[in-house]
Amino acid sequence: MSQKDQDDVVHGTNPREKIAVVGAGAIGLFYGGLLAKAGYDVHFLMRKDLDWVKQKGLIIEWREEKFHLYPLQVFSSTQQIGPCKWVIISLKASANDALLELLPPLLTPQTVLVCFQNGIDNEKWLYDNFGPRTVIGGILFVCINRTGPGKVTNFGFGKVELGQYNALAGKEVKEFEFMLRSAGIETEIVPSLEEARWKKLVWNIPFNGLAVAAGGIDVAEILAHPELERATRELMEEIIRAAKAMGYCISNDFIELQIEVTRKMGRYKPSSLVDYFEKKPLEIEAIWGRPLKKARAKGIHLPKLQLLYAILDSLNCRI
Repeated sequence: MSQKDQDDVVHGTNPREKIAVVGAGAIGLFYGGLLAKAGYDVHFLMRKDLDWVKQKGLIIEWREEKFHLYPLQVFSSTQQIGPCKWVIISLKASANDALLELLPPLLTPQTVLVCFQNGIDNEKWLYDNFGPRTVIGGILFVCINRTGPGKVTNFGFGKVELGQYNALAGKEVKEFEFMLRSAGIETEIVPSLEEARWKKLVWNIPFNGLAVAAGGIDVAEILAHPELERATRELMEEIIRAAKAMGYCISNDFIELQIEVTRKMGRYKPSSLVDYFEKKPLEIEAIWGRPLKKARAKGIHLPKLQLLYAILDSLNCRI
């Protein structure tokens, strides 16, 4: 037995347990590709680049290294994949209704759903539609884009925070943490999935939103423009205020940390900007609408977010 197999036994994982990645865009290909590289049995549901990846494999660029994964198990339908132990969902939250048809062929009573999506309440949606079962949320801190056919480039970071929906972290969360760590991915289990989601909104709401609303600009351009940086900070302050009303304490010092981290990203294009350029629907409700409505329900007025949401919703209607 190899050392890796011994480690898997100790941590309760089995590399032969089937993993499905539903939504093999930049996120799904990157994290699923690293798991496949580590020896796990990963199956990708693909549309774009399916034939290319089937014939030529996947290239991942990260940390000044380049990995070529070939062959890769890629499929055009979930019926071809069949039942899995783990299902990683990295489909855009705007397309969640498609999961009602995509997921059932992958599920057994023991299947664990892992949500790698932006915004809030996606885990609740999954549990309501496919539970009762373990639903894990993954908050991703990564600058990643598709940079060519069958090619994904990570421009920085890569950490994953994991939490279990509606429960303290159970054994499945710890097993999945081990799997990610064994694939070289920095991973942390957080005590509150919901609080971690709100902290991610502090970055996602301004940078994804302003990148689109300001005419299609990257994060460096946002921070290079004094009024846009001011708007970024004001949006962050609103989200922290809303989070506090929900019972989550996020320090205002977190704003400066997010600004400084973003300065190191260079000319990174947030995922919503990529969607906008490709004329794909934005994740309007998951990222901007739901937080705004939750704050309203608590009597919290968020004028900057209200305006940004209205602009983005209008633009989204024209896509």
